[in-house]
Amino acid sequence: MKNESVAILDIRSNEVSFLLGAKGVNNTFVYKGRHSEKYEGYCLDGFFDEESFRRAVARAIGTVQQTYQGQITSIHVGVPSAFVSAVTKGHTMSFYSKRKLTAQDIDALYESGLNDSPMQGRCIRQSAMYFTLGDNRKYFTAEELYGMPTTMLKGALCYYFVSEYFYLFITELLENMGFTDVKFIPSTLAQSIYLLPEKKREGYAFLLDIGFVTSSISVVYGNGIVHEENFNCGIASVLVGLIKTFEIDFPVAEEILAISNISGGNVPKDLTYTSELSGQSFSVQMINEVIKQGLDELCERIDVFLRRYYHDQSSGAMSVNPISVTGEGVSGIKGATEHIAKRVSWLTETVYPDLPYYDKPTCSSRIALLNMAIADQKKKGFLSRIFSKFGGNN
Repeated sequence: MKNESVAILDIRSNEVSFLLGAKGVNNTFVYKGRHSEKYEGYCLDGFFDEESFRRAVARAIGTVQQTYQGQITSIHVGVPSAFVSAVTKGHTMSFYSKRKLTAQDIDALYESGLNDSPMQGRCIRQSAMYFTLGDNRKYFTAEELYGMPTTMLKGALCYYFVSEYFYLFITELLENMGFTDVKFIPSTLAQSIYLLPEKKREGYAFLLDIGFVTSSISVVYGNGIVHEENFNCGIASVLVGLIKTFEIDFPVAEEILAISNISGGNVPKDLTYTSELSGQSFSVQMINEVIKQGLDELCERIDVFLRRYYHDQSSGAMSVNPISVTGEGVSGIKGATEHIAKRVSWLTETVYPDLPYYDKPTCSSRIALLNMAIADQKKKGFLSRIFSKFGGNN
């Protein structure tokens, strides 16, 4: 199979990235081009400034196209969880007599389950927490089922709906830029599958993505998202706290946050930091307190979420899986992961791509999207043809 590049548009809450990549050796990726641009961002209500976003997308894509020898007409867009609704559904399909399962049967299960699900926008993807054949065994991938004889197929299914606002806005923007094939991928689903090992996802796993303006927490089981919630909390909330407390400009607040680390213990009261930009001196103890207060709002939202769905947080079934934390907030707020663990009384760990040069939480979403887009392309190619021998389809 020809190792063709895929185009990815990764939309974060203050930055957009465009990249072209293909699968490399040993689970690495080969990049043909990449560029990122800042913009005004979005919150749960939508984009703050649509024109700012349009300009950023145009610059990011245009910069890569200038040096790429070829035509790009297909693009995969990472949809932030703020614009995605995940719907779960248990669904069963019975057959008149025992038959060997095919890819067509899996497709039919998804389709009939979707028809019975409440519509919350445009369905952009479907996945399964697991499948069963009427017994107690769980199958976490559809490929395990092909060729197996059964009279019943059950699935714990997940459907991902993108908001009509986001779908129409992005589709029109990219079609006007010459893209004739626009595909959408739920960003947190891509991150969950790429960053969290399969074994961990065979029980309840947790992913916390801390962004600049917004953050999300997802509960993952198998290849599906069980619950997900978004918050208007992130690095920006901490920066606002620093600006208001010390009456400083945004660049100075960014400088202070960049050198701070709240993971340690108490610091001396007389310890100060002098800004290189403004020349002002600030109490390090006060800086740490302000940063912690900015994070506490996010911690409170996470705690409410966990208590709503998982009342007995101390149970062994839950405590074995820590909250996996990624996103800009892990790098931008040093010590954030440790602080969250203390506040919500749950183990945490930082996760990121296991790749040279990209082993940073800030790279998690773009690499995860690239991984899923390449997997989709591969499945649409020779894998689907192999499965068609069992009666499957593309």
